[in-house]
Amino acid sequence: MDILSLFGLILSAVTLIALGYLSKVTGLLKHEDSTILNNVIIYLALPALIFLAIRNSQISINLLSIPLVGWVVMLSCAATAFFITRLLPLKNPTVGAFLLAAAIGNTGYLGYPLTLGLLGEEALAKAIFYDIFGTVIFAFTIGLYFAEVYGTNGKKINKIKEVVTFPPLIALFVGLFFRGVVLPLFILKSLNYLSAAAIPLIMLSIGLSLRFDKLGQHKLLIVLLCGIKLILSPMLAYIVGNLANLSAGSLSVVVLETSMPAAMLSFIIGLKYGLDADFLSVAIVSATVLSMITIPIWQYIIAII
Repeated sequence: MDILSLFGLILSAVTLIALGYLSKVTGLLKHEDSTILNNVIIYLALPALIFLAIRNSQISINLLSIPLVGWVVMLSCAATAFFITRLLPLKNPTVGAFLLAAAIGNTGYLGYPLTLGLLGEEALAKAIFYDIFGTVIFAFTIGLYFAEVYGTNGKKINKIKEVVTFPPLIALFVGLFFRGVVLPLFILKSLNYLSAAAIPLIMLSIGLSLRFDKLGQHKLLIVLLCGIKLILSPMLAYIVGNLANLSAGSLSVVVLETSMPAAMLSFIIGLKYGLDADFLSVAIVSATVLSMITIPIWQYIIAII
């Protein structure tokens, strides 16, 4: 994809995100409505997108090398963030929130649309493997461990239950099961309609969730977070991906996915288990806005190397 097409795609994404934000500002929708949108996305639209992508793609065991590289990168980012927290006078809920935001990227909500637009349908299956077996499983194991250790509600978390009941993961395995199976046309049509709705709904949901208040309270942490998430993470992905001998196509997916900003999933975990939700909200907003600049830069760098 040439640079003009790349910026055009980013601009389209920003436009949809802005529409979601303006819908909240004008009162057309409320911030709380993002919960309804997220439920539609997580339980209906995103599983349909994943099911069709996996069912219609060429899948091999080699795809597991993609999330493995992702795990190395996420663990490295978490370790870097942990070292930083030892140098700063932070309360435990903020430490846990910082670790979550530094490690977990928005590889589903933002990663899927950008992968589809930048790299095509064939790359989407690789992005799904990265997101499900990388980000999601990391979030519901290591991420929930951070929530247990640093959260304030003291709950013991059933990590296995959280993983196996996650609808996109179920859709991935169902898609694998139905590969080569002829389905009735009305089912495929319905799934296609839901799948087509996933991307715009995701973008609108991101915009509806954006909050710019309390931005000034966490300036240093946000700068450090953006450095880890938007610069260190894709740089490590490129190095580790080359060491792992990933193909050019797989390497492009890994670098793109690791260049994603902090994930809304980290906010949901933080809110549920007593981490610093105020920090997470402004961190996600800041990283998302800056990523609209850094993602095209990384794609340009990968194209010319």
